[in-house]
Amino acid sequence: MKPLDHDVVELKRMRVHPSFQRRGLGTRILRELEARAVALEFKWIVLDTTMIQVGAQRLYESAGYVRRREGVLDGYAVIFYEKRLIGQMRPT
Repeated sequence: MKPLDHDVVELKRMRVHPSFQRRGLGTRILRELEARAVALEFKWIVLDTTMIQVGAQRLYESAGYVRRREGVLDGYAVIFYEKRLIGQMRPT
């Protein structure tokens, strides 16, 4: 996790080795990261994933992350997500 400001933290990269995928480990890791962000009093988590990472998209969307936009980052087509953890609505 990388703090962007006092309210927002960015989840940079989260990976589960392919031989351990589809066992709920990604969900458990994500929940722990979210709990840590709440403990640190962040109100929002933002992240991105590539368009080809369909499993990651499903994981984030099932965990309540909202697609905010699509774009290109370092030459990759990506989807940008955010999730409100606590507090008031984030200004746009």
